[in-house]
Amino acid sequence: MLGIKLRQAEKRDWDLILDLRNASYKFFYKQNEPISHNEHYKYMENQIKNNNFHQWIITHNNEDAGYVRILDSDVSIMVDKEYQNKGIASIALFLLEKEAKTLGIKKLVALVAPENKSSQKIFQKNNYILKLNLFEKDL
Repeated sequence: MLGIKLRQAEKRDWDLILDLRNASYKFFYKQNEPISHNEHYKYMENQIKNNNFHQWIITHNNEDAGYVRILDSDVSIMVDKEYQNKGIASIALFLLEKEAKTLGIKKLVALVAPENKSSQKIFQKNNYILKLNLFEKDL
C-alpha cells in the first residue's frame, strides 16, 4: 500500500499535529482560526483521557505524512501538503477503518465543511454516504 502505515500518536507528535491543524484550519468545521500551542496542548491533554479518542500518525515510507483520529465516531484526516493528492488519505482512511473495527467501533461519521471539496471527495470515494445537511447560526 505505497509504504503507508499508521502508528499510534504520542505526545512527541503533538507539535506535528498542531502544525497540521494550523495549516488546514480553513477546511475544518469547527476551528476557524489558528490555535496556540497552549490551546492545542490543553485540548490534547483532555482528549487523551477520553476513552472514545483514538489517534494515529500517517507515515509514508517511515516519514510522517499526516494524522488521523476518531473522536467518538467522528473521523478526521489531515495530510501534510507535501503528501497531498497521492492517494495517502484514502489509504489512511482504509487503515483507520481496520483499526476502528479492532476497537469495536461499528459506525464512523465525517463532519465535513461544505467548502472542503477534497475531503468530501475522499469520503465519497470510500463509500461514505451523505446523510443530512446541517444548518447553524452564530448568535
